Amino acid sequence: MKARFFPGLLVFTLAINSCAINLDQSPANGPQQNTSIAWASLNITGKLIYNTGVVRDDKIYTYIQSLDLVTGEITIIYQSPGGDWVDALTISPDATWLIMSYIQSVSTGRQETLYNMPMDASQPPQPFFIPSSEQDQYSQPFWSPDGKYVYFAHFNYMLSSTYEIMRIAYLDGEPEKLVDHAYWPRLSDDGTRLVYVSLDPETGTNSLFIANADGTNPQPVPLTDLPVPNVIDAPMFSSDNHTILFSSPVGIQASAPHWFDKIMGVTIASADGIIPSDWWSVPVSGGKPTQLTHIHSLGLFGSFSPDKKYIASHSAEGIFIMKPDGTEILMLVNDTGGISGTVSWLP
Repeated sequence: MKARFFPGLLVFTLAINSCAINLDQSPANGPQQNTSIAWASLNITGKLIYNTGVVRDDKIYTYIQSLDLVTGEITIIYQSPGGDWVDALTISPDATWLIMSYIQSVSTGRQETLYNMPMDASQPPQPFFIPSSEQDQYSQPFWSPDGKYVYFAHFNYMLSSTYEIMRIAYLDGEPEKLVDHAYWPRLSDDGTRLVYVSLDPETGTNSLFIANADGTNPQPVPLTDLPVPNVIDAPMFSSDNHTILFSSPVGIQASAPHWFDKIMGVTIASADGIIPSDWWSVPVSGGKPTQLTHIHSLGLFGSFSPDKKYIASHSAEGIFIMKPDGTEILMLVNDTGGISGTVSWLP
């Protein structure tokens, strides 16, 4: 089986029982009344759109699901055919379209590329653009706040040993390269600045960078006293654009392979094994990061609520919300299948 490696993602496949988050307050899947759900007193609204995974009849399936935060109802937007895989997704600003990074028949090592689909699933997923070759891999899509561009990471395993950040004008543009040796693109809410992770192709060391939205004027965000300085994932700007939040481990902790590891033949990113992480923050000018959480989870990816009062976080153990300072953590969905993924908070 062909090995797959997701740089920066660190193969977020920790067994569920290693999670440090309290799951007791998690709601059951399905329709619920506002008075019965665990977060009713918070008066949060909108929907969370996220991906999950499951093994059934010796095949892997992924789902794109929607959680209604008012009713607690979970609905399925899309289910992949057995053997296909949705790795990440991003939603258009008007919430009418989604773009997913999609792998057909992961067990055979098929190409990962971007697909476009209406949010109501009235049409099946269609290729967003035609890859240049079978060796080109595309992942980590992110829609610009103005809806004009989709940013993503690109990798060609025959031509390069590292990723690059690209973008494409929606809907009929051509992919353009913005930044070499980089991935995890994310824009500020005003769409003027880009935050990303730079990857040293020789050492594999991660560094945090910001730049203009077109990739020009790149500037490092120096970090001091980060426990594991070589591992930085899933950065995003704070609501005021003065701070960057990112995922990073407190220390090295190995864990047993999960079903996703075994099926996909994943190559572990670290010789020490899989690394649980926490949320951190640092000013855009750099400095000593502040540890926001103490959950030691895998697959952290965040999305601010429309009113910026909360952050929804996808993890290998479930979907949880927290205050932007990392307090008041509450699990909303207690099972995402132990996989990495993304979450988007829609009004």
